[in-house]
Amino acid sequence: MTTTPLHNPTPLLHSTPLSRRTQTGVGHMCQQAVQKHGAQTHLVCSSGGNAGLAVAYAGRQLEVKVTIVVPLSCSEFMKKKIQAEGASVEVGGEAWDEADLVARTMVANDPHGVYIPPFDDAAIWDGNSTMIDELKEQLGGVTPDAIICSVGGGGLMSGIILGCQRAGWDKVPLLAVETHGANSFQQSVLAGELVTLPKITSIATTLGAKRVSAKALELSMVHPVAPFGVSDAMASSACWQFLDDHRFLVEPACGASLCVAYTPALLANIFPQLNQDSNVVIIVCGGSNISFEQLVQYKEMFGAEGQQATIAVRSGDQILLKMTTETTPQRAIISNSYKPTLKVADVLAAV
Repeated sequence: MTTTPLHNPTPLLHSTPLSRRTQTGVGHMCQQAVQKHGAQTHLVCSSGGNAGLAVAYAGRQLEVKVTIVVPLSCSEFMKKKIQAEGASVEVGGEAWDEADLVARTMVANDPHGVYIPPFDDAAIWDGNSTMIDELKEQLGGVTPDAIICSVGGGGLMSGIILGCQRAGWDKVPLLAVETHGANSFQQSVLAGELVTLPKITSIATTLGAKRVSAKALELSMVHPVAPFGVSDAMASSACWQFLDDHRFLVEPACGASLCVAYTPALLANIFPQLNQDSNVVIIVCGGSNISFEQLVQYKEMFGAEGQQATIAVRSGDQILLKMTTETTPQRAIISNSYKPTLKVADVLAAV
């Protein structure tokens, strides 16, 4: 059984197009499971797509049986990619939360079954946190002025925060972006408690956790985190722009984060003191659940540009910013207790 890492170091790329515009570990847990339970281990994971693909890959490398339970919203495209890694795919429920119940039941009835959560486990957060270790080494002593990432269930975000705390970057603000219709984290932070969405209505199905992890909400109270919501149309448009700029095809779950940089007025309103000497890191995740044909369909669905729906940004118990449905964002409330001095998107982390 291999004990070497099941991932390559995350590359850090400079993004000239985004800089100009703004002016401003699942594998880890799978390894632990197989080391503890042996070669008969049956890894069972519930997933909207990307985490399941990662578990399927890890299972193939570790030479163990894998079953991925996906919701009805999971595309046939993604199911085939998971199956190509040698895993079995089961469909259960309309959204991830229902698929998760099926996965847990499956494990309860299998003596060799080991449940692999897609985001809500310390081993997942620990594995995700290592990208910050990589980032710190690659930046060569430079501390980022802000980090932007997408949020589904909160596993990636939790790992980023824990990695930042370990790196001594506990003051580096994190902009946590979701699409409307999948914004369970934003709603939870604004409510000050975990909120369960009635259903997932966004095209960014890999962000489709109706309820974010408790750890994600907990960490948002001790680290400067700003939840942010964008439209499906904006996320889709950013995928096209990123494809043109960097020749990387990413899905709307990733486009959600990118569209903030592709809409400079948004970034300037969230972090008003950005300047041309800054370093803002965007975590580019989620390029598995997309094809060029799907991206064309989104373009036909939304057109070239989308409008920003009403959002509210908050860190801890402080409202940072409110914006309207107008095309141009309007400044509203900036907390006196949190006014970061930030700079401009100068680097890009692709994962």
